[in-house]
Amino acid sequence: MTTTDEELFQELLDTFAVEAAEHIQTLNQALLRLERTTDEHEHTELLQEAFRAAHSLKGSARVINNSEIVDLAHGMENILQRARKNEISLAPNICDGLYAVVDAINQLLERKPVALEPIYSWLKTFGDATASAESEASAFAEPQTESAQPEHHLENAAALGDETIRVAVTKLDNLMVQSGELLISKISAEQQVSDIQAISRQLNLWLRSWREFRTLLPKTTSGNGKEQQLVDLATRHEERLQKILHDTTNLQQSMNRDTLRLGMVAARVQDEVRRVRMVPFQILSLSLERAVRDAARIEGKTAAPLTIEGSETELDKKILESLKDALLHLLRNAVSHGIELPEARAAAGKPSEGKVSISVAQRGSEVRIVITDDGRGFDLDALRARLSDPEAAEKTTADDLISLAFEPGISTADHVSTIAGRGVGLDVVRRCIESLQGRIEVDSLAGRGSTIRLIVPVSLAMTRGLLVQASKQRFMLPLHSVEKILEAKDTYSVKGQSLITLDGKPYPLVPLAAVLGLPVGKDSALAVVIRIAEQRIVLLVEDVLTEQELAVKPLSKLLKQVSNVTGAALLGDGQPVVVLNTADLLRSAHQLRNMLIPASSNGHSPNGHSPNGQVSADDTSNTLRILIVDDSITTRTLEKNILQAAGYQVTTATDGTMALRQLQEKEFDLVVSDIQMPNMDGIALTRYLRDSMEYTNLPIILVTSLESLEDRENGLRAGANAYIVKRGFDQAELLSTIHQLV
Repeated sequence: MTTTDEELFQELLDTFAVEAAEHIQTLNQALLRLERTTDEHEHTELLQEAFRAAHSLKGSARVINNSEIVDLAHGMENILQRARKNEISLAPNICDGLYAVVDAINQLLERKPVALEPIYSWLKTFGDATASAESEASAFAEPQTESAQPEHHLENAAALGDETIRVAVTKLDNLMVQSGELLISKISAEQQVSDIQAISRQLNLWLRSWREFRTLLPKTTSGNGKEQQLVDLATRHEERLQKILHDTTNLQQSMNRDTLRLGMVAARVQDEVRRVRMVPFQILSLSLERAVRDAARIEGKTAAPLTIEGSETELDKKILESLKDALLHLLRNAVSHGIELPEARAAAGKPSEGKVSISVAQRGSEVRIVITDDGRGFDLDALRARLSDPEAAEKTTADDLISLAFEPGISTADHVSTIAGRGVGLDVVRRCIESLQGRIEVDSLAGRGSTIRLIVPVSLAMTRGLLVQASKQRFMLPLHSVEKILEAKDTYSVKGQSLITLDGKPYPLVPLAAVLGLPVGKDSALAVVIRIAEQRIVLLVEDVLTEQELAVKPLSKLLKQVSNVTGAALLGDGQPVVVLNTADLLRSAHQLRNMLIPASSNGHSPNGHSPNGQVSADDTSNTLRILIVDDSITTRTLEKNILQAAGYQVTTATDGTMALRQLQEKEFDLVVSDIQMPNMDGIALTRYLRDSMEYTNLPIILVTSLESLEDRENGLRAGANAYIVKRGFDQAELLSTIHQLV
């Protein structure tokens, strides 16, 4: 073939791949519904839909000379045609075979090896050898000649090109990184605005001092030439100072406008690029429904069709692809280990059909996927039997036993089957969630079922991080792995190991600097609790600096094996920061469990001043009392640490209702509140306080992730004195705003 012919054929192949994927989806969906429906009319329509898809797939495959797919699709046509004529019934065993044909076609499209002989044999057994699907073509369209068919597909390819364009994911990754540069520029511009504000304050002080100097000059010159020159000189200097201050103020206002515009553009570009990468969870629906159906068939159990709530929720394509295997394993486990056999369910007073469901919901930068079944729950006795020490096994808690199920090689199945018994299912889930720097939560009730929650980031291209200091260096921890921040003051020592109790369980305190192989400082009074999958670590840090969204640049191929590091990013001041890999940190921290860590009862900020050094306790009165209202413990603790380091007295509340109780019990000089909270949100709290005579003049700052102009106007209209967006949250802005209001 010539170059032009090769390009034309490649275009046909690309078009066929898109078209074939649609036909396969139609076949899967039609077969799943055919097994469930009892309505005769719907059954007829679904058969027609499946037959049409198989027929179209065969015609498309013939155009590109793919004889294997042609034969498979033709065999499906024969069986579906017999079903249309009521010669055979689509019993579960027939559907099993049709699913196998669909899966084989899909594997051929993905260029994977397939054993076709058993499938051909099955098709020959159940298909009508005398029937020819070619004779049925007229039921759907006029027959096409071989030459007409390529023209038809070329028209489709041209139409497809007019409406869509294929873009490699790597190009989108690069575009996301470049859009992140806009964010860096925006943060840098905000820092410059802050610097200009500081200059304006200095100029104001200078002008004030100069005017005081003017008062010391004689009001009349009494004819003395030198005195007149001094007065004239002072006047000229004052005029110049006023002019500089005026120009600086204009520059500050102009930069404020430009920075606001830049921030809006940066946010829109990032959102648009992020949206291009996002796909709905729904694209996995058919695969997940098939997993439940097939697992029930293999295990001889009865399961209702999988229900999925929130399937329209969108995730980054890479994350969704990574989650597919984990979700398939969880669903197969739910059927194999959870759902009981019909007779056992009847004895337990349960419906004969087991139920498995999935719910998907986004909250902020995270997506929560909940898999629930009404089976027997985790078999804790079987897990306890896997422990080698019987005495220790009896003392092991239910949570620890469930965590054991996620270890490699652990299974509670009494025999090995095609979907259970090898101890790899939940280990695959754990490793998948670790790689995404997410976390796993499990609830299990004996005889009632289990619930597994997977919490993963919506996207990994843009990461919201917590900037911390260790060994006098700055590092970024991905915020979706940060469970909480706390003061490491209630610690105790066991055999030289410093421990802290969380939720009734002891955890070793491990210095982040030690994990990274850096010198360990002495006054590490803050601890960051990291949660990956179902595991926790508590890292000691010198300081918690700020929370910020960053465009993470991955490591080059030469640095892929560097442990504990996932990439790098640029901060607003132009300085690079290492973004840590929390899954690696967890493994590295476990290797340091025997390290002797001196216990510390010091609960104050280690450096005694604001983390960035801009506002210290000497700059503000330590009698000022601030109430922080936020339902996120991470945000609440971060803001508390920042304000305490700046010398303020801080009290916290988890929602507006609790805030009102705090206000009734104590007096406060200022309120810092989130907007989206349970019970009473920040807007309702602000309106309530403004309508109250007692709090009508109480300064209120809203710090929120809602960043649209409409949200900002709603906040200010409710009566807030200032509105700070979390996306570009900078502690300097918060401290500066508080300083202006109080």
